[in-house]
Amino acid sequence: MYRNKINLVTSADMQEFVRIATAENGEVKLIDGNGFCVNGKSLLGAMATVEWKSLYCVKGWRENRGYI
Repeated sequence: MYRNKINLVTSADMQEFVRIATAENGEVKLIDGNGFCVNGKSLLGAMATVEWKSLYCVKGWRENRGYI
């Protein structure tokens, strides 16, 4: 499992992140400090994180167990 704190500020940041995440095998999730998550391979998901106070990229996600 990988969990890294990131910042997505501009639309260019979001587009670049989604481009890189889409090239990865497996799931990539964006989560906030409270555990709310969105698909990291989705531009709409990345745009939804703009208002979050903290943002983490998680790879190695299991839906029924959270991140591993």
